[in-house]
This record gives sequence, structure tokens and C-alpha cells, in this order.
Amino acid sequence: MTSDAAAADLSEHQPLYCYRHPDRETWVRCGRCDQPICSKCSMQGPVGLRCKVCGKPARDALATLRPTQLAIAVGVSLAGGAIIGYAGSALQIFGLVAAFFGGGLIAEALDRSVGIKRGPRIIAIAAPGIIAGGLVGGALSVFWSWQQLLSYAQQGEPGIPLDAYLWTELPFALLAVLVAAGVAAARLR
Repeated sequence: MTSDAAAADLSEHQPLYCYRHPDRETWVRCGRCDQPICSKCSMQGPVGLRCKVCGKPARDALATLRPTQLAIAVGVSLAGGAIIGYAGSALQIFGLVAAFFGGGLIAEALDRSVGIKRGPRIIAIAAPGIIAGGLVGGALSVFWSWQQLLSYAQQGEPGIPLDAYLWTELPFALLAVLVAAGVAAARLR
């Protein structure tokens, strides 16, 4: 045997040490970059074990959105929130019950319109969109109800001041919107 062959044979049977944890002995190498990795640094790849750098996907399909998907998600969130805010204001306590189902329906509508997306990005789009749309829907409901009462007052019937509507209807709209946003966020985690 030559000295090079003996050295190569000897180095093949020597234990390896993890490139990130030099105190850990290992017999495993990354399937892509061939660096020695310990069990803490390894992750299951498509074919064998990989280090954390090689095993990380280039693009996470469940969390990334194209610009058209982003616009659709914002639109669905705003529209759903406006409906929930309007229903919460108009139905009051029953609007809170409807908000539980409405939050789930908004999450389902997001799934169907932009594809199944999960994670903090879609929640950061859905929850503020539902809240913003809900505030607009609740305000429209209060304004419309107050306008109806003003028309009744012009016909000679007693009217109710606007601040009474703000204190009775708007809190229900806010609660309904928060419930719907919470339910949608829980479904989109």
C-alpha cells in the first residue's frame, strides 16, 4: 500500500466532528454539501439528511403571496370585515354569535380565493383587514339606522340622539369584528 492510500483509508475510519459543534462526534454528512453534521444540526431532506443551510427550502409555498393574491386577500378581508361589522351593529348580541361563524367563513374564503396559505403573513393581512372593514361596516350601520330614525322624526315620531346609537350599536360591532378576526387568525395559523 502506498502512503496516500493508507492515509485515505485511515481518514475514512476516523470519526468526524460537526462543523457547527466541534465537540460533537458524528458519522453523518450532509447529502448536498458533504459537511459533517450532528443530530441537532441535521434535518430530513428529500433524499437523506441535510444540514440546516442546505435543507431550508428556497421559497415557502404556504407563506408567500403573489401581488394578485395579496390584493385578493386584502379585498376579501375588508369585505368580510365590513359584513361582520354591519351585522354586529345591527344584530347586537346575535351579531357576536354570527361573528364566530363569520370569522371561519372569512378564513375559508381566503383559502379558496388565494390558495391555502398559512402563517404570520396571511394573518397580518387578514386580521387588520377584518378589523378595518368591520369598523367601516359598523359605522355604516350606525349611520344608516340613525338616518332612518331622523326620517321618522321628520314625520313626527320621537327620535333617538346619535350618541345613544354610538353607545348601543358600535360596541357590538367592535366586539363582533374582534371575535371574527380572532377566529380567522386561529384558522389561518
